[in-house]
Amino acid sequence: MPVTAIKLNIKIPTASVPPGRGFYQLEEETLYLPVEYPGEQCRFFSYLESDPVSFQLDRDGRLIFIEITLPRRRWRIKPNLVPPETAESADIRFLDFRDRFTEPAVLCNEKKDFLLVRFSRGAATHNYYLAQNLIAQVTENHQLTALWVFDIVDDLAGREIAAWRKLIHGKPSSFRKGAAVPANTPNI
Repeated sequence: MPVTAIKLNIKIPTASVPPGRGFYQLEEETLYLPVEYPGEQCRFFSYLESDPVSFQLDRDGRLIFIEITLPRRRWRIKPNLVPPETAESADIRFLDFRDRFTEPAVLCNEKKDFLLVRFSRGAATHNYYLAQNLIAQVTENHQLTALWVFDIVDDLAGREIAAWRKLIHGKPSSFRKGAAVPANTPNI
């Protein structure tokens, strides 16, 4: 039986908001949302999942990756979708491990450049950054009701996500944004 609510432990932040971004893999029709912790090598330990959404967590319950396998063409367009205006920093840890949750609703604006994943219709009392471009809406009882994803970029063969990770971890990128050839390749 799936969990009915995703429970979180929320504390005062001990570090800055980690980098995070949505990369829509065109060839797979899957949205990847990595969360990076510069200077750390976070390793997969556990998961929480439904059919279209999977959270990957480290040993401490920190979010390290989200995968949304529902193709963009099947995201439900909601014309008047309004994201939260503000969010707070927090140290958020997922409390449930190796479990399934009820399938969420996946909604987007008309441009499909931001996304709302709604887990329940419960009233959200707080908005917290899980990462840059990723906001969690949480109830008074620290249950995840929704997830907002901003600044989604199209990616082909993982080039954009690889370049972004190199940028985050201080390594020079071998790809230019939007380019399919290495940056040091001469123009012919």
